[in-house]
Order: sequence, then C-alpha cells, then structure tokens
Amino acid sequence: MSRSFLILGDQLSRNVIPPWVMEEAATVLLMENRSLVARPGHLTRTALYLSALRQFAEELRQHGYRVDYRVTSSFSTGLADHVAEYSPTTVVMHRPHGRRAQTLFARCGVQFLPSPFFLTDIEAFAARRYSTMEAFYRDQRRIHEILMEAGEPVGGRWNFDELNRQPLPKDGGTWPTPWSWELSPDETALVRELSATHPGADALAYWPRTREQALAQLDHAVTTIVPLFGPYEDAASTSNWHLAHTRLSVALNLGLLLPGEVVDAVVREFDAGRIPLPSAEGFLRQIIGWREWVWALHQIRDADYPDNNFLGATNPVPSTWRELDEHPMVCLSTALRHLHDFGWTHHIERLMIMTNAATLAGLRPRDVARWMEITFVDGAEWVMEANVIGMGMFADGGATATKPYIAGGNYIKKMTDCCRTCAFQPTERATETACPLTTLYWTFFLDHSERLAGLHRIAPQRRAAEQRPDRVEILQRSDQARRIVRGEISTASHSTSV
Repeated sequence: MSRSFLILGDQLSRNVIPPWVMEEAATVLLMENRSLVARPGHLTRTALYLSALRQFAEELRQHGYRVDYRVTSSFSTGLADHVAEYSPTTVVMHRPHGRRAQTLFARCGVQFLPSPFFLTDIEAFAARRYSTMEAFYRDQRRIHEILMEAGEPVGGRWNFDELNRQPLPKDGGTWPTPWSWELSPDETALVRELSATHPGADALAYWPRTREQALAQLDHAVTTIVPLFGPYEDAASTSNWHLAHTRLSVALNLGLLLPGEVVDAVVREFDAGRIPLPSAEGFLRQIIGWREWVWALHQIRDADYPDNNFLGATNPVPSTWRELDEHPMVCLSTALRHLHDFGWTHHIERLMIMTNAATLAGLRPRDVARWMEITFVDGAEWVMEANVIGMGMFADGGATATKPYIAGGNYIKKMTDCCRTCAFQPTERATETACPLTTLYWTFFLDHSERLAGLHRIAPQRRAAEQRPDRVEILQRSDQARRIVRGEISTASHSTSV
C-alpha cells in the first residue's frame, strides 16, 4: 500500500507534484464532479473545467503516473470510492484554494501540503495585519525583489496610476488580436453536449485547456499585450471585449501557469526594453498585489465572511443578469453581452459597471458573488469573495477597501463609449432620461448617510448629496432607477440597441 495524491481541477500543474508520487508509484486521484457540471454555470466555464481536467489526466498518464480518474456525484463520494478500491495509507493534496474545499477535504481526513500556486506566506501575512493592499503590494515587491533596485522601486515610484488611467480613445483604439487555440473534435462534441443545458455562448477556444496552450498564451501576452496594458487598463468599450488585457487569469486559476512564471516572463521583457515601466508595474500589481491579496484574505477570514451585508442589501440577482440578456442600459448590456459571449469581462466592466450597479441597486452581496463565481470562466470562491463582497459591494464595511467603489454615469461617460448610444443621460439626476447610475449614486449617500458617517474618504460626496437642491426629486426617482438597473423596464422603451 502507498499514499494517494489528490489533484483538484484548479491545481493542474505536473511541475508541482511531489517527487514521492512517482517514486512510490502512488495513485493520482482526479475527480470529475458531476454536481459541479450540473450547476447552471456558463457553457464555456463548464466546458473549460471538463476539458482541462480530462486532458491533464491524459498528460499524467503519458508521463508515467498511475491515474485514478473518477466521474462522481460529489467529491466526498468519489474520495470514499477511491479509498475503498485502492486502500491508500493516506490521501495527500496541496491545500485547496477555497474555504469550502478546505473544510470538506479536512473533514474527510485528507492531509494538506502548502499551496505552490501562490507566492504569499499566509502565516506571515496574518501576522503583518496589512491595512491596505498598497502596503502589501510594496512588501511583495521587496520580498520577491521585483522591479527593485538597491532597495528602491525601479524608476523611483511604486505606481504609475496617473499614467495608467486614460479613457478609451475617441476613435475606439486599436487592440491586439486575442489569443486562441482551435478546439479538438472531442472538445467540439463536449461543447455541443453542454449547450443544451448551460447558458452563454461557446468561447472555449479563447481559453487555455493544457499546459502547452497556457505557455503559448503567456508568450503572446508578454510580447503583444502587456506592452499596451498600462494606459488603458481602466477603459471599456462597447465594440471590443478584451482591449489590452492578457486574460491570463484562467491559466493561473487552473494551475496551468504559476504566478512566478508570469512575473519572470514580464520582468524579462521589461529588462529587454520591450515593455514600458508603467505597463510592467501596472500588470505586475495585478499578479503579485491584488491577486495574492484577495487569496490571502480568503485564507484568514472566517466561514461567515460571505454573509457580510454592511449596507443591508436584500434584492436578488435579476433574471436579466442571470440569463445574460439584453439590458436597457448600454453599459450593462455591453458587460452582459461580453459575459454571455466569452464567459469573461475585464475588471472595469466587473467593478465599475456590474458590481457598481449591483451596489447602487441594493443587490444581495452573497448572491452576486455566487452568481459571478459560476458565470465567469475565472470565477472561484476565493476570487469573488473579496473582489465582490469586499471591494465591489463594500459589504464588509471597509475590511477590504477603504471606500465604496461606486460611480455615477459621468464616470462611465469618461472612461467608456457606452453613453454615446444610450438613451439615458449621465449628467441628469432626476429626470425621466436620467442615467440610473447617476440617480442611484446620489441616492446611495442619502440612504446610507448614518452608515457612511465614519468614512472620511467619501465625506465630501456625502455632504454634497445632503446639500443637493434636487435631493427630494432624486429620491423620488430612485425606485424607478433600481427597476431599470434590474432590467425590469423594456429595452425598446429606454435605449438604443448596442
């Protein structure tokens, strides 16, 4: 008898399997969880999970590993069946990324090894008690010596935000062709099978399913996309779904790439003079800063964290959103269309359009997080928890972000081209054609005045809302604005088609 080594569908790296697995001829257990497949998640997300897992199992077999690939109704059932058949002395795995999986497998007696899929030492992170992501990010730069020179940041600055927050070019801009890899016949058949039961379009070709594909995407990203990333990282477009975003989150979140590999590739291109410093810094901030920060927070938070609801929001995720349908507001219609077509949107469409609208319309944070978790191709419990509940919807009252990330229509008008074809006017607050985000932006400060009283960063906006001469009219308009955000009012009546 020997140990078994369990690998989950987001740990698909042969390079981090412990040597003893091969030395002991231990069995590698992979489980295709049909309960996850049956969830009403995006078609592309579900196909990606199945294709990547199946091809990884075949890769292991080709490299001489003994593989037990189980199709099972649940992880606990599959694990019990494996133990009954193989009688391992112990089952070992790298620590799962998410809290739900950690709880489940710990209860089943699985032994955890430290995760090799992140750079951060959790014990050190917990001891340091970082108050902001910026402080954590600077420590990351120092600890891992990334873009550092003699103990100081290269270029003499920690960030280049003022250079990296340009609005969408007036002509829409010219953007790189997104990386893709043709589907195999088996994948084509898989997509066809799933299309009858899962929402969304087939975009599987745009996402890597194997290590070979992930490395090809990484090469494309660092040579073609990252050099252009910085200036327009906060812009959004009705006609282009990817702009200069690398879309490497899927490969990283599946384990097909490790964060250190991505960092090294970007630094090599920067050192060779092929990536400008603002773009290199802005991109690496996402990898070693925000991504690690979100994961580390998830590791140290309690299981009841997702129930946080600081603003007391109670509305469910609207059917228009869940069905990825056309929406009366062009900005939301664009984001939902991109999500429908590709199972993905970049961070501005997620944060400043979708979760901004969800916050202003009073959608229940936990519901929004779970919906995004099963709809986005790079969605996961640990990803959406701090991104949506913490930062996006301020449901933890400031434990993740120092202020609510909300904005009215003027921000959307500045950073995107959405308002050009929308019937709602971003500068109006209380008229029939007022942008619902503008109406609800001011309503937010009026409705939550007491809750927000201690947040000094937004004190000027709160005072401005309380002093608005049209505040009564704004509040009268707010119920209708929420209905529009929820998609309850006909598109034909309120917006041009996008």
